[in-house]
Amino acid sequence: MRRMVSAIVAFVTAFWGLAAVAPAAQASEAVPFSVPGQEVVVGCGHAEAAVQVAWGVGSLSLRYRLRDTAADGRSPVLRISAVAADGTTADHVFDDGTVASARTAGEGFGPWGGEDDWNPGTIGAVASLTIKVSNGTTAEGALCTQHANLYNWSRLGLRNAYEKEGAPYAWGGEGPGYDCSGLVYASYDEVAGFPGWPVRSAQAMYDWARTHTGQDRVYAQQVPYSELEDGDLVFYDTDGGDDGNITYVAFYAGDGTVFDAQLGTPVGRHADWVNFRVGAYRILGATGWTA
Repeated sequence: MRRMVSAIVAFVTAFWGLAAVAPAAQASEAVPFSVPGQEVVVGCGHAEAAVQVAWGVGSLSLRYRLRDTAADGRSPVLRISAVAADGTTADHVFDDGTVASARTAGEGFGPWGGEDDWNPGTIGAVASLTIKVSNGTTAEGALCTQHANLYNWSRLGLRNAYEKEGAPYAWGGEGPGYDCSGLVYASYDEVAGFPGWPVRSAQAMYDWARTHTGQDRVYAQQVPYSELEDGDLVFYDTDGGDDGNITYVAFYAGDGTVFDAQLGTPVGRHADWVNFRVGAYRILGATGWTA
């Protein structure tokens, strides 16, 4: 059993300096997303950046704001990089043409900026963002630097699942054969930095997702079926009842298909059992560190 992830948000906030942006407080200043997104504040010293991201299939929506919280003669600096599932990276280019945006020291809040359909260099489906905030430019002498990564864990898990295509079905298997939840469990377990599923069965995964929607190091975001993206987890009651009993889980794989481990067939892409759906969730999260 992997270690539990409940109550990690307190540790994240205290140790890494990450905090959720209060959507209500930002509503008058932020450009709202058409779909729910991740919202974090990253900062050190008197430098602070608020960053919002809403994940898309081939691109994402990005919003950011840089702030100097007190005059200390040093400018806050923000850098954002996109990372694909295979590790390919590309920097965000700000309006001034640089990859590191700096506020003039003492200017306080900057305006919100961003892009609606950002996929720098068409690197493929962006799976995570790396955010770097410094209190001071290189010329001024940075007093500190804070890093954060925002993850679409579901997309990273799907990439690992694809590598298991053709593996046999095995009840309770987590490799080399797999059952439905075993494929999900093992695929996430191979994601670098993922702290591990706290549960194992399809029912337990569903119960965990429903009760862990607060933004944390690992959390679940409920997704409408009309907005399913590659990697989202779809849960099913294949018994056909209406009691909410979860008997199956699969990765959504686009175009009405799922990637899963079904009884009697090798791991691979299959038709989505639309009539048996109970709910869908995207697994997201954040980590951070101070340099």
